[in-house]
Formats: sequence, structure tokens, C-alpha cells
Amino acid sequence: MEDIKNVNTNALLQYMQEEGIIKMDEVLKDFEKMNDKKILKEHKYEIYYSESEKSWRTYLPDDTNPRKRRPLKRKSRENLEKEIIRFYKERQKEQNRADITLEQLYKEWLIYRRDYTSVKPKTIQEDISEWNRFFKDTELIHTKVKDVKPITLIRFFREVTRNREYTHKRISNARSVLNGMMSYAIEEEIIEHNPVSDVNFKQFTYKPVENQSDNVFSYEETQKLLSYLQGIYEPYSLAIQLSFYLFIRVGETKAIQWQDIDYKNRSVYLHRQVTCARILNDDLTLSKRQVTVAKQMKGNTSKGFRKQYLTDEALSILKKAKEINPNGIYIFEPNGSLMTTDSFNRRLKKYCREAGVPYYSSHKIRFYNASTAYDGKNLTAISHLMGHSKVETTIHYLRNVHKDENPTLAFKNLGLSKKSVQGCSK
Repeated sequence: MEDIKNVNTNALLQYMQEEGIIKMDEVLKDFEKMNDKKILKEHKYEIYYSESEKSWRTYLPDDTNPRKRRPLKRKSRENLEKEIIRFYKERQKEQNRADITLEQLYKEWLIYRRDYTSVKPKTIQEDISEWNRFFKDTELIHTKVKDVKPITLIRFFREVTRNREYTHKRISNARSVLNGMMSYAIEEEIIEHNPVSDVNFKQFTYKPVENQSDNVFSYEETQKLLSYLQGIYEPYSLAIQLSFYLFIRVGETKAIQWQDIDYKNRSVYLHRQVTCARILNDDLTLSKRQVTVAKQMKGNTSKGFRKQYLTDEALSILKKAKEINPNGIYIFEPNGSLMTTDSFNRRLKKYCREAGVPYYSSHKIRFYNASTAYDGKNLTAISHLMGHSKVETTIHYLRNVHKDENPTLAFKNLGLSKKSVQGCSK
């Protein structure tokens, strides 16, 4: 028989409760009564009855009073003791809040984000990842929140970035986690000012960002991949092919239903997305991945809801999809279920390898489409088709644009004379 000392206490209590040996409600009540008695025993002021006032009296500690105490009286001893207990419990609660560490605040903040904000489960999962990457197992997390000063954070991030292991964006993600926690601490009246806002993050050294201009499918690679996929009739192949003919996100591709197709006007209406996320449990563990369909587009703005034109190639792909999935609700349903982004990318990687082209993720297909369609004048139109609320976001997607043009053309309209730059008119 296993040694009783090695049995987990929580497991033992759960077993005793399930077997009816103990009732947890009664145990908690008894524990509360014992705690109340302890509070009254440690109360340093006398509890006495005043005949003149016909009341029970005592004093409570009060640092704002010159005598460091204030009188308390009630008609019955029972009510007086209840007030004494309430006072010390509230004071202990305030003290606990004042002494809360970054690690304790982080756990509270995650639950708060889950229960009281509209933040998506995926974002919470990303926050956990950043916390584990930068803060978990460091001395910083044991610091009381009220003791975190700008210099505390400066020294921490200076050490983290000392060897240029992280890009500016990666450190910005870590900063966002701290910033959100401190904003929550202000809301909870633990602190009055956010120390993160006083840190100049430009002072740190970052890993240089590699040139991303070529980090997308080229025209030749795209043609080679699509030619290879034309002979493969299965949901993933068709979904990948369709993605190259629409300004679409992979989550939107997975969510297209047959009812969204308007064959008469040759269009598809994008108004939902498939998401895959793990939900935060009360013990801060994450659930298994849950695939859901949401009538809410990325960015949570009206710009995400849009129609896309269907080319002859796109219509041909839809025709093939209908042949292999005539009775489905969604266009692409491998094995009768929705795709996930991971499975989509795994199949894309497989087909890239078989076609002999470099693999780039499904997201990079959007980069290719935006870059290919851009003609130097249609940025606003592309931004609308991409579902972006700002054209600045669309600019980020433009890669390999006018790569081979004469760089002196950029100077063509500067100054007063268009003839000052030789070769511009060529």
C-alpha cells in the first residue's frame, strides 16, 4: 500500500468528499469559524460593556488618528465582534493587494482578460507564450507590483536584449504583456502609475530584421505550384488553389459556405471565419484546441466583410469542389469536418515539396496576391479587397514591387525640374 505521506493532499480531500467521509461546505465553515476566533483573540483592545451608553465598546487601529486608534461601539457584543472581524479581514485583503507580486498579478490578469474583456482566446494564448518566454522563472516576477519602477524594467530588458537575440517586435510583444498587467493593476488600485510607460525601449539593442522582400512566393514558383495542383482533386489542393485567386485569409477560406457563392454575379461574400484556439481554464491550463466558426472578421471591423470577384479559374476550382462535396455546407470539408490552419499549412508544405518550390505559409499567399495586383495606383482598392481598415497595413503586404525599375525614377518629381535626373524619362 502506498505511503500515506506520498498522497497528494488535494487528491485525498477530493476522495474523502466523493466517498462522503467529509463535507467540504462544513469543513470550510468550521475553518472560517476558527479563523474568526483567532482574529478576536489577537485583537489587542479590550472589549467591554458601557453601562452609560448601553453599548459594547472597543477600539480599532487607525493610523490616520493621532492616537492611532478609533472607537467602535455596537448595541450587542455579537455585532461588535462581527465588525471587528470584518475590519481585520478587509485590512488583510488590502495588505495582500499591496503585497501582490508580478507573478500573482499575471494569474489574476489572465482570468480577468478571459472573463471580463472581449479579447480572443488566441490572444490570451499568445500572452501566455510571451510570459513563458521572457518572464517565467526570472527574479522579476517575485517583485511586488508596487515596487516595480522604470529602472527595474530598464535593467531587466537591458539584460534580455544584451546579446541581440530578439527583434524589436518580439520585445514589443513582451512589453505589451507587462503594459496590460500594469493597466489592470491601476484599475484594481494597486498602483497609481504605469511604470512601463516611462521606459524608452529605443535604448535597447535588438536583433537586426532580415530583409523580407523575397520571403514570398515568386510568380514562377506560383505557376509551378498551381500547375502541379491542377491534377489533384481533394479539398486541401482546391482550397490552396482558390487562395491564389482571392484576396482572402486562410480562416476565411475555411469558412466559405456554398450559400456564399453568387454564380450570377460571379462573386463570393466573405463574412465569417474559422478559428482554432485553446481556452484558458481556471487553473491557468489550456484546453484542447477548439475549432469554431465566427461571424466576426479579423480586426473586428466592418472592413472585413466584403465581396470578392470570381475569375474563370476560381469558378473552375469551385466546380471541382462541388463534385467531391455536393452535399456539404462548407465548400472545403476534408473527411466531413472543417479544416484547421495547421492542417492547411501541413498540406501546403507537402505540395510545395512535391512541386519542387520553396514552402511559404498560407499567410504569404496574401502577400503574393497583393503584390501581384498592385500597379502603383490601386492601393486603396487592394486595401478594401484585403479587408484592411488602413492602407498602411496593406503596404506591409507589398513585396517585390517594381523591383527591377530604375531607382532614379523615385526622384523624377522632386524639385522644380523633371529634367534634372537623367534617365527618368526613359
